[in-house]
Amino acid sequence: MKRIIFIILGAVVVFFAAVYLLYQPATDRFPAKSSVNGIDVSGLTPAEAATKLSDIWKSKDFSFDYKEQLYTVPMESLTFDPPVASIMPSLSHFQKFRYFLRQGNKFEVPMTPTGSEEFFSKISGLSLCDNSERVKTTDAYIDLSDFEFRIVYEKIGTEVDPQAVRDIALANIANGVFHADLTDDEVIKKPEITGNSKVIRDQLKYYQDNLSFKLEYEIDGETEVLTPKMLEEMVTYGEKGPEFNDDKIDDFVYDVATRCNEYNRIYSFTSHSGREISVQAVTFGNVIDKAGMKETLKKALEDQKDQKLELQWSLYKYSGGEGIGDSYIEVSIDQQHVWCYKDGKVVVDCDCVTGMPGHDTVKGVYIVQNVTGPTVLRGDNDDGTKYESPVNCFIPFYGGQGFHGSNGWRSQWGGNIYKTAGSHGCVNCPDAAAKKIADTVRWGYPVVIY
Repeated sequence: MKRIIFIILGAVVVFFAAVYLLYQPATDRFPAKSSVNGIDVSGLTPAEAATKLSDIWKSKDFSFDYKEQLYTVPMESLTFDPPVASIMPSLSHFQKFRYFLRQGNKFEVPMTPTGSEEFFSKISGLSLCDNSERVKTTDAYIDLSDFEFRIVYEKIGTEVDPQAVRDIALANIANGVFHADLTDDEVIKKPEITGNSKVIRDQLKYYQDNLSFKLEYEIDGETEVLTPKMLEEMVTYGEKGPEFNDDKIDDFVYDVATRCNEYNRIYSFTSHSGREISVQAVTFGNVIDKAGMKETLKKALEDQKDQKLELQWSLYKYSGGEGIGDSYIEVSIDQQHVWCYKDGKVVVDCDCVTGMPGHDTVKGVYIVQNVTGPTVLRGDNDDGTKYESPVNCFIPFYGGQGFHGSNGWRSQWGGNIYKTAGSHGCVNCPDAAAKKIADTVRWGYPVVIY
């Protein structure tokens, strides 16, 4: 009896010892006939197995089939970090004996790839993703060209979305599949905003509530209305009031100034001799007051009311008419002569001396910038010495050049004097003539030099 008991006790001990040994974790290497995701990893450590799986995956090409065309992309740039080490704690010695039972150990782990920029770039470079000749997909939007605020609905084109193609590839690769049959529903670019979306409904209400006012300008005899699109670019209305986009407001005012400013305009001018000539304005003409227009426009945008706004000017032509007018100073460099007109009548008629070669008196149409009494003109000679020239008056018109007398230091006028003994650019006149010009003109008076 005792023998039977000892046999039973021995069997129990052996049983529990076997259970203990068989289900203890195995060594740090996979047993024979082990595979992970179909790849043989027998005898490999988890790190070695992970490297092997990653290398095999990266050596493959992924292929797409779209509209009966095959496209391939190498997977070498992708990164894989399969969690092979997580398998080891679940292994037991018992699984080693599956080898003797002619059964293998098969394991599966996720192979989620990290999508590199290079992989995405290669997909984007496929002719599959070449959208240059495909119809673009467009989002819905509100037409702001007028005050109807019409909804323009989205349009689905034929563009392929490279990101959608990439996402399909990565999802398949993670499942161990290296091919995808693409359909239009999967890869055609979808509109992000639809005409029935809340985004469009909210935009429509905002535009109707805030951009329904009309601002008008009279420019060159035509009425110009700021469109809702222009208003939207200039200002945003929120709970704290309007927020202005100064750059867009500046752009609009600059455009108006470019079209309306008369600088650089070519004028037809009848000279004293009766000859019709063309002269280009340099500092002469009406000039838009850009700062003033900007402030007025911002106030109108804040008021949000229909308004007819006036163009604002920082400089008006002396005559106020279309041309140069009938009050001006005329200078003929060829004739070395000056005529000063007042209301169509000549009040000064004299010879002059203009700038010598290298210091030429500028040609064009200018305005009188100032009128001063007796003063001393100072500057540098070509040899580096300085000069001081007392004059009985000075009437500047451009860059330091102006009309003046000579207080007796010049006694000859006209002819070819300017070619050898001319001024530094000023128009020298006899003292009496210069004084008469100074008494006649004021700021803004036109100066025509040809």
